[in-house]
Formats: sequence, C-alpha cells, structure tokens
Amino acid sequence: MLVNSLTYWFELAILRRMSSWAFSRKIALRYLWSKRSEAFISIITVISVIGVAIGVMVLNIVMSVMTGFEHELREKIVGTDSHIVINSSSGSGIFGWRETAQKIQQVPGVLSVSPFTYHQVLIRSDSRASGLLIRGIEKGSATADQVARYLPPRRSLDSLYDPAPINVLLANGEEQEATLPGILLGRSLAQTLGVFAGTPVSILSPQVTSTPFGLVPSFRRFVVVGTYSSGLVEYESGVAYISLEEAQRFFDMQGGVTGLEVRVRDINAAPEIDKRIHEATGGPESGLRVRDWTVSNKPLWDAIQLEKRVYFIVLLLIIVMASFSIVTTLIMIVLEKRKDIAVMKTLGASTPSIGRIFRIQGAVIGGLGTIIGLILGYGGCWALKTWGFPIDERIFQMSTLPVTIDPVNFAMVGVAAFSICFVATIYPARRAASLEPSEVLRYD
Repeated sequence: MLVNSLTYWFELAILRRMSSWAFSRKIALRYLWSKRSEAFISIITVISVIGVAIGVMVLNIVMSVMTGFEHELREKIVGTDSHIVINSSSGSGIFGWRETAQKIQQVPGVLSVSPFTYHQVLIRSDSRASGLLIRGIEKGSATADQVARYLPPRRSLDSLYDPAPINVLLANGEEQEATLPGILLGRSLAQTLGVFAGTPVSILSPQVTSTPFGLVPSFRRFVVVGTYSSGLVEYESGVAYISLEEAQRFFDMQGGVTGLEVRVRDINAAPEIDKRIHEATGGPESGLRVRDWTVSNKPLWDAIQLEKRVYFIVLLLIIVMASFSIVTTLIMIVLEKRKDIAVMKTLGASTPSIGRIFRIQGAVIGGLGTIIGLILGYGGCWALKTWGFPIDERIFQMSTLPVTIDPVNFAMVGVAAFSICFVATIYPARRAASLEPSEVLRYD
C-alpha cells in the first residue's frame, strides 16, 4: 500500500514537472542551441535573429529621422513666424493695438506680444525684380530679437532702424549722399537680386496714389543693410524686414498694424492659450481673428504625420518577412523532434507544455532580435546625430540629416516587432502540440 502511494506521488511529481514552465523553457533552449546533428537549425536560428534585428534597426533609424524632420521644421517655421497670430477679421488692420497688446500680455502663459505689418510688394534692383512679402517689425520686440538670431555673427539689427548714409545716383548722373530707410533681405533673395549690404533697391507697392499723371503705385527706395539666414530657403526668398514706423508711413496705415504676434512659454499649450486670448480680447465682437501655429500649419503637420505612419507600416513589413524565417525554423525543429515530442507526451507531458516549448523558442528569437535591433538602431541614430549626414539645403531646408531619438518611437517599434514574432509561433506550436505519439512512434 505504501509502495503504491509513493509510486503515485512520484508519477504525479513527474507529470507536474513536465507540465511546468521550467520544463518547457529548458527543452526550448536546448532545441534552439543544439551543437550536434541539428547544427543547421541553430544556423537558421541565428539568421532569424539577425533578420529581426535588421528590421528593427532600420525602422528605428527611419522613425528617428522622420521625427527629426518634424521637430526641425516646427522649430524653424514657428521660430520665423510666431506661436499665435492675431489680426483683423476684415483685413483692415488693428488700430489702438497697444491696448489690445496689454490685455493679451496679461493672459497666463503669454511670453511676449509684438506688432507687425505685412504687405505684398515688388522689389527691384539694377538688373532684376521679384515679388516679395515685406514685414514691418518694432525695435526691441520679441520678433526683432528672433530675427537678430538669424544674422551673421557680430551683426545686429541696429542698422535696420538707423542705416548709414550712402551715395545715390541722381537723374542727372551725379552722386549725392542720402539716408535711405533700411531693409533686411533673406540670403537667397539677395543672391537672386545680386545685391549686398549698402546696395539701394526700389520697392513698389500695389497701393496707388492719385497724381496729375493718373493713378501710380507707391514707390520708395531702401538700402540693403544685410541678409539673414533662417534655414528655410523658401522663406528667405520671399520675406524681407523693415522698421515698423517706416512700414506704417510707406503703406499709409495711420498708426495701425496688420496684426500681433504672440509667443508663449509652452508651444504645445498654444491652442489652449489661443482660446484665453480670444476671451480676453472680447470674443467675436472684437473683430479679431486668433490663430495658433497648429492651425496655420495644419496641412504640413498632417502630411508629416501621414508620412510617418506610412513609413512605419511599410518598414514593419521587413519584420514580418523576418518572422517567416522564425516560422520556418520552428517547423523544422518540430519535424526534427517528432520522436522527442512523442516520447515526452508518452511520459506524461501535457499538450499545453509541448506548445509552450515552441512559443518560448519563438519568443527568444524575437526578443533577442528586437533587443539587438534596438541597440543597433540607437547606435545608428547616435552616429548620424554626432557626425551628421550632409543633404542638399536648397531642397530639405537644412544642411544635415536631422535625427531625434524619441524613447516612445523605440518602445513602439520594440513592442510591434516582438508581437509579430510571437504571433509567428502560433502555427508551429499548434502543429507540435497536435502530434499523436502513437502515430509518430508507429512509423518512426
């Protein structure tokens, strides 16, 4: 009786042992790293790990570059424009703007408020002409400080507000010293017009004035005081700066401004601050239109987000292809170990424990490949960020490939890659668990 009882408990312990996670894990690792006759399977296992690692690495690098492009463009566009723009709904300009600016300045989260004017003109040098958007900015404003950052080293905006006298050519061919208002051009536009600091240019406004000879456009000569470089070639080619006072006189704005530029402490909170400003200025009855940077540049950000999603899905197919090698590896192991599976089932191994063996194998392959890919991806991003990869600034608005290492992107890629690899183990595991010991042992 005692012997039968001991035998029962011994057999029960064996069955529990063969149905445990430790048993499945031990067998799975032994099958993966076999050094004997199944060495070919181990080679395929290594190839599977490398395939997953390459897919994860490429996906991480591409996502980091796309995120870098997004951040770089956002910084450049928001830096050259503003976080929130306020202008008149009717387009007639804002009069009494100083009182409005004081109300906006008291809104929580607002960093600065700067007036500006915005007009379309035609700029003409001695040899060429071009359409242009000319902005008037106030001396000492946050907008002026931002523009000053785009100037060459050891240069300031003082010459824009107080230009030095130059010699100008009169109609009779004589030269005369004169003081002209200053204008700051983008580097690309200055190269197109063939002008440099100290060169006089002519500005023609579409606004017309009545003269004895009929209606003629407004005309004024300016002197180029320098060039700026913001990193956005298209912006540099189409925007120039003059002083706010000169813009108000030239365009006959009667002390008004086109709008107000608002900069906030947290650009991600701009939509919420937008609503506060709208309430502080009197709502719809004020006749003012308030737009934050997310609304002004919404088509661009939507396009970038769409590109990121498409790249993620397309490059994820690399990992899907690598998962097929995992399926192949596991099926080959199942075929090679049919006898072992039959013997384990005969000795009492449960069907779930047999399936678990091959799921663990797939998880190990996918996990190793994912971890190695994340490490290689981080290394590749670090190398690109440290040494840089030169690109055409005229096309991409930047001189080197931008890279932003975002932990969220890495985590998302890692989870997606491991999930795909784990799903790939389902069929081989079910195939192994469904083997009948009697059928295998009968013919083998």
